[in-house]
Amino acid sequence: MTDTQLYLVIGIPIIALVLGMIGNGYLFNALSARMSDLDHALSARMSSLESRMLALETSMNTRFDLIMGRLSDLDTRLSVL
Repeated sequence: MTDTQLYLVIGIPIIALVLGMIGNGYLFNALSARMSDLDHALSARMSSLESRMLALETSMNTRFDLIMGRLSDLDTRLSVL
């Protein structure tokens, strides 16, 4: 085996290994960026959902207070009779 053959036998797998590591680093960075984008989108949707739930809670509390007021008026009318 000549020196050139030895260098090729050792060098080609090392080059493939280095290229694989570089490719994996690129894919990891792309995946990290996508996960960050998904995190921001999910956070925005959750805050939107939270604001909608708070508005619904406020509406339900208003309606409950209105019903309780009407029941109180009915109670006073019935107690007069």
